[in-house]
Amino acid sequence: MKIMILGLGKSGTTALLYKVAAGLPGCRAFSGGRPGKYIGDYENAVYKHTYEERKGKDFDLYREHLKNEHYDRKVWIARDPRDAAVSRMLYRWHRGYTGHKGQYLYHLGLVEKKERDPGSVPYYEICRYAGHEGWPITREEVIEEERIRYAHMCEFVRSLGNEWFLFTYEDMVGKNYAALNDYLGFDVQEDTEVPQSTGKAKVIRKKATGDWRHWFTAADVEQFKSAYLPYMELMGYDCDDWTPDPNPVIEPEFSSVYMQSLPERVSRDVARRFGKQTLRLFRKKAS
Repeated sequence: MKIMILGLGKSGTTALLYKVAAGLPGCRAFSGGRPGKYIGDYENAVYKHTYEERKGKDFDLYREHLKNEHYDRKVWIARDPRDAAVSRMLYRWHRGYTGHKGQYLYHLGLVEKKERDPGSVPYYEICRYAGHEGWPITREEVIEEERIRYAHMCEFVRSLGNEWFLFTYEDMVGKNYAALNDYLGFDVQEDTEVPQSTGKAKVIRKKATGDWRHWFTAADVEQFKSAYLPYMELMGYDCDDWTPDPNPVIEPEFSSVYMQSLPERVSRDVARRFGKQTLRLFRKKAS
């Protein structure tokens, strides 16, 4: 069986990949790359991809791929766009900050300020310093980027045929797999975690829902609501529930400390790869 999992980054695609793969005997799990990169003659395989136009992975790319490649099962995974936005913002520096240290430090400083006093900084203000194309961007640019992202996702999801299964991150966290299991024809292994050997387990953050309530102020609700509502309605989220937590708490472990751990991990990974390459070179010379 050949299965595709597709969704926006930070929507649980990687976690679902390994839970689904664990439910099939001898199943191979492939994450990322251009669509089709890892296609092979496997008895069972699951391929996970993410939508991100900035990285050249837009929906036209996936539409073209799906015209030419057959999958026995196809799953679109969604996440509450408010929670997804917070996760993506904190994940911004997962490839390090070389050449952008000033921006990184300013971004980090705003997150630390919000930890100390959650109401002191609107979430959109932090996003102004988390962009990839210059900084700071305007508040209007922050909102427009989200509006375009979710407008494109709405268009894509509406075009999906009955052969697709629409799943949510929230169902995964709640272990509500019955409908997905029926669609797949086997049971996913809900307790399977992302393997430590992949390196991806190190960047998993909170595995929770509703975190946006601690980050969003009333001003954020006013700004983001129109950008997110169409997708929320399409995916069955409660469109009337926009109440921030009256006593917000932002934990450094899952915020500033997490942010700082990402570039540190990049440095360690580079050093480890260099060490392995050096060791291979010495062994080659010795032989």
